[in-house]
Amino acid sequence: MPQRPSFEALFRVSPNAYLLLDPDLVILDANAAYLELTARSIEEIAGRRIQDAFAADPQFPESTHVDELLDSFARVLRTKALDTLPVIRYSIAVSSGNGAAYEDRYWSATHTPLLDDNGEVIAILQHTVNITELQQLKDSLRSAEPAGQPAQQIEAAIISRARFIQDEGNQLRRLFAQAPGFVCFLRGPEHVFELVNEAYQQLTGHRQLLGKPVRDGLPELEGQGFITLLDDVYRTGEPYTDKGMRALLHRRPGAEPEELYVDLVFQPIIERDGRTSGIFVLGSDVTEQHRNQQELREYREHLEELVRERSRELLDSESARRTAQAALMQAQKLEAVGKLTGGIAHDFNNMLQIIGGNLQLLRRNLSGDETAQRRLESAVGGVEKGARLASQLLAFASRQPLQPQSVDVGELLGQMSELLNGALGRAVQVDVDVASDLWPVLADVGNLQAAILNLAVNARDAMGDGGTLCLRLRNRSLDAAQLAGQPGADPGPYVELAVIDQGEGMRPEILERAFEPFFTTRKDKNASGLGLSMVYGFVKQSGGFVVLESEEGKGTSVRVYLPSRVALGEQGGRVAAISEQCDSASASSEQVEPTYASGLRILFVEDDPTLRMLTGEVMDELGHQVSLCESAEAALKQLEQHPFDVLLTDVGLAGMSGIELVREARSRDANLSVVIASGYAVDARDVGLDDLRTMLKPYDIHQVRSLLESIQAERTIAGRS
Repeated sequence: MPQRPSFEALFRVSPNAYLLLDPDLVILDANAAYLELTARSIEEIAGRRIQDAFAADPQFPESTHVDELLDSFARVLRTKALDTLPVIRYSIAVSSGNGAAYEDRYWSATHTPLLDDNGEVIAILQHTVNITELQQLKDSLRSAEPAGQPAQQIEAAIISRARFIQDEGNQLRRLFAQAPGFVCFLRGPEHVFELVNEAYQQLTGHRQLLGKPVRDGLPELEGQGFITLLDDVYRTGEPYTDKGMRALLHRRPGAEPEELYVDLVFQPIIERDGRTSGIFVLGSDVTEQHRNQQELREYREHLEELVRERSRELLDSESARRTAQAALMQAQKLEAVGKLTGGIAHDFNNMLQIIGGNLQLLRRNLSGDETAQRRLESAVGGVEKGARLASQLLAFASRQPLQPQSVDVGELLGQMSELLNGALGRAVQVDVDVASDLWPVLADVGNLQAAILNLAVNARDAMGDGGTLCLRLRNRSLDAAQLAGQPGADPGPYVELAVIDQGEGMRPEILERAFEPFFTTRKDKNASGLGLSMVYGFVKQSGGFVVLESEEGKGTSVRVYLPSRVALGEQGGRVAAISEQCDSASASSEQVEPTYASGLRILFVEDDPTLRMLTGEVMDELGHQVSLCESAEAALKQLEQHPFDVLLTDVGLAGMSGIELVREARSRDANLSVVIASGYAVDARDVGLDDLRTMLKPYDIHQVRSLLESIQAERTIAGRS
């Protein structure tokens, strides 16, 4: 392929006059055509502001329209879009035998912003054309002026008209930019952005939109109905108006889509021949109003329900109304805390990933230093504790669906000791009794923690003034006769978790309804009645069952039976593979050695540069060929140019998401093994992908190694590598 000239070479040899300025309007560079046009050397003007390098004529300042020039640059910096000056009078100094003299000249200029990766203006390129020939034409016409209107008047009228049009255009641009709502103009059937104002840029996250179709500039709108509406308006020529339309927009790189509500008007632009040339979009962001109305509506409905419930018991007293209002405010606060907690835990996982990975790599270099090893192990322990905390936060935020993995329930109880003590208070003494050689179970850690916490809190409330809460773990081998009262449960090994309290117990009629949703005896505490229902549903979904025993005045025993991994075997496809990965996290800190002589060809996509470098280094040490990408778009280009065995991508990427990348990659290469890494569990069924592996953050070296060994073994058996 022939070598292409650089853009700097094109800048230098172009016959057109170009000037390069920084955002402060300091001259950075000029090409030869510009220097010749202005009779300047680069040494005379470089490093000076343009209004200083080309100062106004002090005797005739009206011949140099400096303010008009600076206004154009200001529009470029504010809108980050191209701006033109069709005609501007600007006299410049030229050397003469008597010193500096000024020549009256007319120019036409175009100012183009140059943007960095963040969309900020880093330089302005000025293209200048000398149009002073109009003045020369005036002089030549004066000598042969016909009997009609003088040429001078004609030219003056032309220039006056041009100035009027220019001023009118500038005024329209200012009005457009300062419109209180968001405004844009879309050209043609592809709806290409031709104009956008500052409010529209704020709405869409200050992305580069000009010159792009809506589908490319705002790809997340696909499937939300907006593009279909634009197509209909363009096709029919009929305007469309709607209020409170819901939209999901990526307003920050790498962040989850934000939910917005907008009032919109799609107004078609009809030409004289009746053809639609584009669509004028006008609207306003009413997200806050919508949320306020929604919260007010939910508040009112919930409050009315609470008032009706309390009215039946307390005759609609003022005390009942205040209690209902306080309960509602508490529920709203907990919901807000849950959303905030989920976001914090996601970012916390990424930090733990980087810290933990570097500590594991560092461990191999400190084998001879016991003090450093001890400190390193302490740091690793802190990372593991942080990972457990992040997992508990995610479970609290209800951000994890069931993600089964191998769990030692005894160890889990030990990890939850601080959480249990804080939740139960000093009045409750916790007695933990764990049998030796306890079998592991296959269960979702977050939901299992929530179930234990629910049962413990129920027991605390039942004991009133305090007492002893016993948590007991035993291995149980159950046969068909023992499971006669548990339909759907299979005979085999189980782990029994018993939660025993010294509370008031339950009457038989209450015991029969204990697992019913919304049934509760603690109405005076505004209980939801969902605690035992959630435990029952989670355990049944995990293949186990719950036995509830209670006698009034003698306390309550809740026994949860979870099937042991011994009963499940090692088959089970992706679930078993995920469990093995989680088991490997507790393996000893050994040297990471390549397992196969010929490694996998891996395309790793991660927008965090530190995590990308760290994980890429680990996979390279394992003997694999690794290509690193920071975005889905770059990864697709790599997939077009090179064959790969594995695509490992983070789920949250700027622009196209990891899920969208996997879908596109699978459509191109059905044999490609794909892995999604995320702080939240990703269910292949929910995203419509088969054979999707997931790796939960924070993952360590051993999880990466186990995952890649599993993939390579699978591909070897299938004959794909």
